Amino acid sequence: MKENYRRLITGRDEESNFWPTFTDLLSTILLVILIIFVAVIISINKETKAMQEKVKASQIEIDRQAKQIAEKEKQIEMLSYIQKDIVNDLDQEFKKQNLAISIDKDTGAIKFSNDLLFEEGQDVIKPEFQQMLHQFIPIYFATLYGKYKDHIAEVVVEGHTDDKGDYMYNLDLSQRRAFSVVKYILSDEFGDFPYKDQVTKNITANGRSESQLKMVNGQVDRNQSRRVEFKFRLKNSSEGTATN
Repeated sequence: MKENYRRLITGRDEESNFWPTFTDLLSTILLVILIIFVAVIISINKETKAMQEKVKASQIEIDRQAKQIAEKEKQIEMLSYIQKDIVNDLDQEFKKQNLAISIDKDTGAIKFSNDLLFEEGQDVIKPEFQQMLHQFIPIYFATLYGKYKDHIAEVVVEGHTDDKGDYMYNLDLSQRRAFSVVKYILSDEFGDFPYKDQVTKNITANGRSESQLKMVNGQVDRNQSRRVEFKFRLKNSSEGTATN
């Protein structure tokens, strides 16, 4: 009987010891869960903050690019107005002097009558073209550099051919013709004209072969394709480079 009583007491003690142990275990589990939860919240907050910073940085970059585009559009618009003014001034000056010179109203490219330029397959300037250049050059450069010198990056003399012969032959011929024109107007034989020193620094000669043929009704117009053109390029005000 004493043994039974002892067991009863011992069993109660073991049962009473069990519940505090279980409570401690449950508390530990809850604490671990809480720590994990807090860690997850902190991680989410960090990721959210990082994402917000990325979004902010992206928006700043978008704003910067938008500003650059707006500035570029403004520059292009300004250059477009300047180019139109130059073309109009040139056209008026040519009309005053009764010069039969074709000027592209969009680009300002100057084109001469093909019959005046060179003998077929040659790069020696005809006397008729020399005479035309003596009339044209002083007016052209006085207009460009007299009023717009701060905007002129360079003047390009381009030689063009028709589609007779192969490309390399025409490339060589067009380059030699463009060079002949530049060489002549800068020579002592041609003489002085307004802003010649400036022109000497800024003028170039380019041969374009048959790359820009003139078409009429879908057919190559060889007469119009054989030509020499004068073109001016404007400075980009922010970068100091040239633009058409």
